[in-house]
Amino acid sequence: MAGSRVLPQAKSIGDGRCIILEPYFIFKGINSKEMGILISAMPDIMKPQRREAEITIPGRNGVLTIDEGTYEAYTLSVACGTRGTARLREIVSWLDGNGDLILSTEPDKIYKARICNAISISDVIYLYTSFLVQFKVFPFKYSVDKADEELTLTSPTTIYNQGTIYSEPIITVNGTGNVTITINGTTYTLTGISGYVTINSEIQEVYKDSTNKNNSFSALDFPRFQEGGNTISWTGNVSRLEIKPNWRWL
Repeated sequence: MAGSRVLPQAKSIGDGRCIILEPYFIFKGINSKEMGILISAMPDIMKPQRREAEITIPGRNGVLTIDEGTYEAYTLSVACGTRGTARLREIVSWLDGNGDLILSTEPDKIYKARICNAISISDVIYLYTSFLVQFKVFPFKYSVDKADEELTLTSPTTIYNQGTIYSEPIITVNGTGNVTITINGTTYTLTGISGYVTINSEIQEVYKDSTNKNNSFSALDFPRFQEGGNTISWTGNVSRLEIKPNWRWL
């Protein structure tokens, strides 16, 4: 199968011996092994395609390339099978819709995925059934251990992006009154804070619990943490910043 990794895989255990690794995927918090799924091929690790547009200009050689700085979603295919048909209805019901995806080939990363194919079950030999699962995934991967990345800042500092591309953080500002946050020289102003407010760059919303606070936020854009070091400081009555950085990998 093109673009897939044929299994089984072997891993050295340090004394010259190898053990066979049983492949799996976790979707919506459920491990494929728990569902009795056998995997014959896992997808290759891929880098998303950068979204670019080419424009031909009359009288000009070549093309003009417009780079949006964004990336395309792509498809990961997993070749699956089961012994017997007892759990097929349960499996097909589970493999539907959207959810977080973890692959055994990258157990420390999470994909945001959705099932994008109609799953067709075919009898191959005797009671062994085979089917292909295709996941349409967002272009970025996230860390499985997000809680380990969370930061609490009580004074200005520099934090370092652990990923390979800019991240869109969730920043909760604890304080009162009017506050200005400065990240890499760009300012973000919040007015009328009472206790705390959250700036969510991923969904581009500002809120306190379920109350929308977009009108209290003033900036040209939402905060980003670029690759490398990111300086953070603030003015106003701030006791701390609680940051979920959402590090991302291509």
